[in-house]
Amino acid sequence: MKGLVWILILGAVGYFGYTKYVKPLTSEEKEVQAVENKFDAAVEEYLQAVRQAGGLGMASISDADAAIGKVRSTKDALLNLKRRLKDEAAIQKANDLEAKMRNFYSKNELIWF
Repeated sequence: MKGLVWILILGAVGYFGYTKYVKPLTSEEKEVQAVENKFDAAVEEYLQAVRQAGGLGMASISDADAAIGKVRSTKDALLNLKRRLKDEAAIQKANDLEAKMRNFYSKNELIWF
């Protein structure tokens, strides 16, 4: 009897863990995740360009400008995506990503327009 109780408890914990952490993403959540991956790549490119800007030159300035352009395009993509999202989980992920983007903009003194 004791073993049966432990099996039921482990089953419940396993089910909760699966639904909370492993369940497959919806198509809208995948779209938000794709935008987030593009944003993270653009941020990394921007940070790399800023690090290289220590050696003054026009090429390093244009690298940073190109990276900022990519960051802004991901912001536009997110805002367009948010307009058509219907899934509550995807909307929450999009709001979290927007907060992350706004934080990046404020830390790097970029204007959110």
